[in-house]
Amino acid sequence: MEKKSILVLTICILWTCVACCSAAVPLEAISAYNRGVDLAMEGQFDEALLSIDQALSLDQNFTLAWITKAGILNVKGEFNESLEASDRALALDETQAEAWTNKAGALISLQRLEEGLEAANKAIELDPRLSEAWINRATALSGLGRTEEADEAMKMAMFLMETPEAVPTDVGGTPPATMTTTAPLSPLLALLATGAAALVSRKGR
Repeated sequence: MEKKSILVLTICILWTCVACCSAAVPLEAISAYNRGVDLAMEGQFDEALLSIDQALSLDQNFTLAWITKAGILNVKGEFNESLEASDRALALDETQAEAWTNKAGALISLQRLEEGLEAANKAIELDPRLSEAWINRATALSGLGRTEEADEAMKMAMFLMETPEAVPTDVGGTPPATMTTTAPLSPLLALLATGAAALVSRKGR
């Protein structure tokens, strides 16, 4: 499966418009951000980053742009830069689960597993339906040798990917009893899931 296709499958979409989340964001910044999102969806990550950076040059407080930049950088394997972008987003709004998810992915890729697990748990605490956060939790736990907990977290991730409207009742990692799938997630999909970018829907799209 091509990287572009996997990114589309794992990308996290926030169904709200930019104006609702960042009322003060200039229209020029929103336009540049939207262009960057379109390029990222097409797999043109370098060009996407240029557009996202343009948006940020117009508004350094554009939280979603920092989140999206972190996600794209994770996909590109630029984990230190992704961590910096995630921290910029969290400095603006520490309640953004997607920012914690991207931070967790970067930390785990840098082999900072305990910190990555902490960031993944924070993302889950903020939004337990975020499958990418559960993937990060599973990856960190596996690296730490906590295999049984990792398996439960991955089962939860798979359940949420198949049933996105579900709300986990056990944030410790146990999926609802009705879950039947135990299929493993491919390493490539798991890697790209940690780079899921937070997007914003646009009117007319």
